[in-house]
Amino acid sequence: MGAMQDQTRENLRCSIYDGVLANMFATLTGGVFLTGFAVYLGMNEFTIGLLGAMPFLVTIFQLPAAYFIQNRGNRKKVSVRCSLAARTMWIPILVVALLPVASASIKIPIVLALVFLHYALGSASFVAWLSWMSDLVPDRMRGNFFGTRNMLAGAASMLAMVIFGTMLDGLRNLSSNGLALGFSITFLAAVLFGAASISFLRRVSEPAHTSPAVRIDFGGQLLLPFRDRNFRRFLGFTFFWSFSVYFASPFFALYFLRDLGYGYGFIATLGMLSAFADLVGMRLWGKLSDTTRNKPIIYFAGWVAIFLPLSWVFVRPESMVLPILLHMLGGGMWAGINLCKNNLLLQISPRQDRALYFSVYNVVGGLGASVGPILGGLVVQAFGQDLIHLSCWVLLPLHVLFVISTLLRLISLQLIRRVEEPEEVTVVQMLRVIRSVRGLNMTNGFNFLLHPFINVSESIFGDQDP
Repeated sequence: MGAMQDQTRENLRCSIYDGVLANMFATLTGGVFLTGFAVYLGMNEFTIGLLGAMPFLVTIFQLPAAYFIQNRGNRKKVSVRCSLAARTMWIPILVVALLPVASASIKIPIVLALVFLHYALGSASFVAWLSWMSDLVPDRMRGNFFGTRNMLAGAASMLAMVIFGTMLDGLRNLSSNGLALGFSITFLAAVLFGAASISFLRRVSEPAHTSPAVRIDFGGQLLLPFRDRNFRRFLGFTFFWSFSVYFASPFFALYFLRDLGYGYGFIATLGMLSAFADLVGMRLWGKLSDTTRNKPIIYFAGWVAIFLPLSWVFVRPESMVLPILLHMLGGGMWAGINLCKNNLLLQISPRQDRALYFSVYNVVGGLGASVGPILGGLVVQAFGQDLIHLSCWVLLPLHVLFVISTLLRLISLQLIRRVEEPEEVTVVQMLRVIRSVRGLNMTNGFNFLLHPFINVSESIFGDQDP
């Protein structure tokens, strides 16, 4: 076996370990943990919407980062250093938030500023990482590799969510200061996971970077993706889809905690089920995307994702079965959408300009995803605490948000049909492929799902000669 293939295996193996630990960091500093922390600090709906918009507002920082990478290289250095700075930022966030010497009116703006800085550094790191990984992972196994990586990262996220969610519930019931202690443990553990992730990331080598033959100024480079008609259509879909999804998405954790009265433990259990469906979905969609490509999967799974917000209108505080079904269905469908959107991005962006295309894609999607929750927060605040009576239905302000999000998703999904993908197939052809697969019967199916390295072991973990 050649030294080059050994190096590729080691790179991909370390990338998987990095992804597992990084996802644990992201889980413990986002989602229900971040929303619960915001509620603990006394943030209102608009501020929570602003907090949910921050990961997308900061995508603007990817443009100068992409320009630097495009002309200088150093993707590994940018990714590692920015990631380390972003993740350790949670130490001062925790100190400021939990010190008893300042009022909430002082703490909240400082915490928001530090969280914004955390996301800005992470955003610059991401565009460098994505360009780096796009050259590192061989094209022939990209869908399978990232499906496996995301599957294992989802499993780690599931475990972290249950353990720390249960701990938060226990500490909250133990004493009046239990939540402060629980958030301290959670965020410090997240920093440790993040640091361990970077230790593996540093062991991944960086392929030679291909700089453009002719240097173009920043403004000229910025216009390149918009001159590509197919990519411009993809950007249009990305903006409107992100806006429609994130119009309501950051408020689900608030809905669970405040309106449905769920505890952190039950929310963690729902998250675990969603993560399990996600990791199984990553495995299935990753394998399928290598055969049928990505667009039909996005369209098929997107039709299911359209009606998920509307379904939550029918959930009541005493409901148990429906929340479980919605989380599992959503986890499986979003696995396909997210995986195949990234794969489609890789398919339609030119290799030599990928860092730039990635950053423009993230900025455009981030713009939609940042405007969405801010407007959503304003809509909820406009209704205040008033209930909306429609015939026999009584709607909460957040229910209105969910209905609007459903309508917006329905409209925006149609834009993906105008994007062209090399060797794409139709949704009908994709369904025929699914029906023809014989490996998902009761005998072979569980072996397929529970052993994620079977089809990538030769390239990553295996010891067989080529």
